[in-house]
Amino acid sequence: MNPAMKIPTSKEKAALRNAAQKLKPAIHVGKKGITPALLAEFTKALESDQLVKVAFKANRDEIPPLVVVLESETESHCVGGVGKRRSFYKVKEWLELG
Repeated sequence: MNPAMKIPTSKEKAALRNAAQKLKPAIHVGKKGITPALLAEFTKALESDQLVKVAFKANRDEIPPLVVVLESETESHCVGGVGKRRSFYKVKEWLELG
């Protein structure tokens, strides 16, 4: 993970969790786990929306390692979740002109 990337504060995470409550899962991690195609879709969703909810089919004890992989591969942060759903946030990178 990029060390220069800003980690959301607990207050920011709370606001993001609140916003994520209204979201439906945009990504579904199935029995195959995290595939290159799933990572591509997840990255695209993060770039367009910044806040993405993910639903997992895995058992609850198998979800934390999957969350770590998604965070590290996409430089995003898991801001919370309930049951088999987690919400991820990534700050948009703005291009500087001039």
